[in-house]
Amino acid sequence: MGLQQALLLSAAAVAISATASGAAAQAITTAPVDAARSDAPTSAIGEVVVTARRRAENLQDVPIAVTAYSQKDLDERHITSQVDLANNTPSLVAIQSGYPGELGGFVLRGQGPAFNGTSGTVTYFAEAPDPYLGLDGRPGSYYDLANIQVLKGPQGTLFGKNATGGNVLFEPQRPTNRYEGYIQGQVGDYNDAGVEGAINLPLVDDKVLLRVAGTAERRDGYTTDVGPYYPGKQYDNLDYYGLRVGLLLRPIDGLESYFLYRYGQSNTNGPGTVPFALNAQQPGLEAAFPNYVSGFAAQQARGIRKVSYDLNEGDNDYYSQFLNSTSYRLNDALTLKNIISYTRDYISYSYDYDGSSLPIAGQQSPGFPTEDFDYFSEELQLQGRAFNRSLQYAFGVFTDYLTTAQPERLQVIDYPLSAFLGPIPAQAHATDRSRAAFIQGTYDFSDLSHYLKGFSVTAGYRYTYEYSNSSSLVFAPPATSGEGDFHYGSYTVDLDYKLTPTTLLYASFRDAYKAGGFNSLVPAGSPFESYPPEKLTSEELGVKSSWSLFGVSGRTNLDYFFGNYQHVQREVVQDFNGIPAQVVESAAQGEVDGLEFEGVLVPIKSLELSLNYAHTTSGYTSVNSVAQGILAGAPFPYVPKNKVSLLARYQLPLSSSIGQVFVSETVTYQSRQSIAQTNQTVFPYLPGYGQLNLRLEWQHIYGRPIDLAFYATNVTDQTQVTGQFDSLVGGYGFATRTYGPPRMFGAQLKYSFGTH
Repeated sequence: MGLQQALLLSAAAVAISATASGAAAQAITTAPVDAARSDAPTSAIGEVVVTARRRAENLQDVPIAVTAYSQKDLDERHITSQVDLANNTPSLVAIQSGYPGELGGFVLRGQGPAFNGTSGTVTYFAEAPDPYLGLDGRPGSYYDLANIQVLKGPQGTLFGKNATGGNVLFEPQRPTNRYEGYIQGQVGDYNDAGVEGAINLPLVDDKVLLRVAGTAERRDGYTTDVGPYYPGKQYDNLDYYGLRVGLLLRPIDGLESYFLYRYGQSNTNGPGTVPFALNAQQPGLEAAFPNYVSGFAAQQARGIRKVSYDLNEGDNDYYSQFLNSTSYRLNDALTLKNIISYTRDYISYSYDYDGSSLPIAGQQSPGFPTEDFDYFSEELQLQGRAFNRSLQYAFGVFTDYLTTAQPERLQVIDYPLSAFLGPIPAQAHATDRSRAAFIQGTYDFSDLSHYLKGFSVTAGYRYTYEYSNSSSLVFAPPATSGEGDFHYGSYTVDLDYKLTPTTLLYASFRDAYKAGGFNSLVPAGSPFESYPPEKLTSEELGVKSSWSLFGVSGRTNLDYFFGNYQHVQREVVQDFNGIPAQVVESAAQGEVDGLEFEGVLVPIKSLELSLNYAHTTSGYTSVNSVAQGILAGAPFPYVPKNKVSLLARYQLPLSSSIGQVFVSETVTYQSRQSIAQTNQTVFPYLPGYGQLNLRLEWQHIYGRPIDLAFYATNVTDQTQVTGQFDSLVGGYGFATRTYGPPRMFGAQLKYSFGTH
C-alpha cells in the first residue's frame, strides 16, 4: 500500500469523523478512569484510559496506535493465551513454533524474533520490562488485570527498553481502598477445571492497602501418544498455578509505594508435533531406519491428534518476581518515580523435533535447566509540568542486567552424530546489561495563539549502551565465547492536532534499535563472530475520533505506518572449514508498511459491534552478498497480510429483576504468513485460519453478585496450524506442524463480594 492511498483513506476518515463528532459531540460520555473501557452496550461508549506515554490519559488523545483490553474484554473474547491475544489484535502475531507456550513470543508489525536476544516486541508487567524471559502472555497471565495495552511502532525513548515493534503492557489490578473480591470456578471438556480469585483489604484506610490474587487450572491434552514408548501420554495439556500479592503504602501525602510479589509455575507434557511431509530420498535415513517411510505413512493415517514419540517430552517452568514502584510528588508540578524489579526464571523442557518414534532430532534436559535466568531492572524518572502546564516532560535513567543463574544445559539428538555418540551434551552461559538515559516532552501550543489551539508537539531522545557476553560448549571443550558492546541513540517526534474536541489527527516519526549479539560457535576471528543492532525507522499517520450521530455512538481509529528496516538479523547457514553451521548475521535491508483500523459501534443501547483490521506488507529491499538463501522481495517472517477480529455483543431484552443476559460472538481470521528465515524452505508459509467463539453470560443473577457464563471456542472445529518446522531438504528430511486446540466448551461461575 502506498503513502498516497493511505493519505486518501485518512482524509476520508477525517471527513466522516469530523462531521459525526461535530454533530453531537456533547452526547459522548466517559467511563471511570480506572476502567480500560466503558460498560457498553448498557451505556454510551466511554473513555479508554491508557499509559502509553507513562501517564494516564484518554486513548483518543495519544498520537500512536494502541489497542487496549480491560479484564472484561479479555473474558468476553476468551483471551487466555498469546495466540488468543494476537488473534484479536491488529498487526500482532504469536510465535508458537513447536515450543511450549511458556517460550513463545510476540511479533508486532513484523518485529519480534530475537534469536536468544532482546525481542523486537517487549512485554511489561506493572511497568517493569521483560525483554528476555517471556513471562507475560503465557497461560496463567490473564487473571485479575486492570488492562492489557498493545503499543504499536518503535518505543525507543520513553520506556525502559528499546523496542522496534512495540510494547505489550500487562497492568495488574492494584489494591484499592475498598473491601472487595471475587472467586470464579471453571469446568469444561477435556477434564478442564480451573479456579481464580482475588481479595482486596484496606488494612489502614487509604494508607495500607493489600490485594491477593491467584489462579490455577488443569486440563487434559488434546494430542495423545499411541506408543510404543509412551502410550496414553497427552500433549498440549495445561497444569499451572499463579499467585500475586500487592501492597500499596501511602504513609504521607504525596508518597506512594507499590510492592508486588508474583509466582507462577507450569508443568506440562509439551506440545503435540506432527510430521506432515517427508523426503524419502534423504541420504542415509532410510538405511539407518528401515521403518522411516512406513512410520510416516502410519502417522498420516492416524491424523493430527494421535502421535508416537521416542523422546519423553515435557516442560517444567517456574518464576518468581519482586517489584516495587515508588513515586513522590515533590510539588504540584514535579513527581519523582522509581521502578525496580528482580526476576528468577527457570525452564527445563524436552522436545521431539521430528515428531516420530525414531531418534532423528530433538533435545532433552533431564534434571537440569534449559533456561535459568536472573534478571534485574531499575528505572528512575522525573515527571513534571511547566509553562503554565503547557509542557509535560519526563527524563530519567534506566539499567538492567541479565545473567544465567547456572549454565543452561541440554542434550541434543542430532542424527547422524547422535547415532555414534549418543545424545550430544551442550551448555551455554550469557550475560547482558544495558544503561540508558532518556528525555521526552509534550508541548501544547494552545495558549500561544488562537491559530495553534489544539496543536501539540512531542519530542524525545534516548541514548543506550549495551554489553553482551555469551559462551557455548558443545560435546567437549574448548568452549567458544564472544563479548562486546553497542551504543546508539533513538528519537521520537509526534505532531498532533485536535480537529474537534473528539477528533485527533497525528503524524509520528520514530526510530528504535534491537540489540546486536554474537555467534559463539564460530571460529575466532570470523566475520560472523558478531552482528550489529537492528534499526527500524518508522513513520505513522493517523486519525482518532469518538462520535455520536442520531443516537448512534462510535469510535473509529485509523492509521497508516511505514518502516525502513536496516541490518535485519536473520539465521543463515555459513560454511566454516567445510562444516555448515547456522549463524545470525546482519543479512538484509527491508521495508514494512500497513493500514490498521479499530472501530466500535453502538447502533442501539443493547448492541455493541467491534471491528479490528490490519493489512500489512513487507519485503527485503536488498540482501548482503554473504547471506545465503534470502531473496530480495521475499516477505518477513510472521507478517500475515490480513488480520481481522469482529466482536458482536447483544443484551437480551429481559426484565432487570432477573439480571442482565448477554450473548456475544467473536470471529477472528488471519491470512497465511511466512515463517521461513531463508528461501531454501520447501514450505515457507504457515496456512491462514479463522476461528469462531461464542459466549452466553448471565450477570447479577436475580440481583445477587453472581455471574454465570457458558462459552465455546473454535466452534466450527477448524484446523489451525500455529507452528511449523521445515527440515525437508538439506536437513533431517521431514517437516512438522503444531496445531491449535479443537472445539472446546465450558462454564464459569463467579461470585463477587465486598462494599462498593
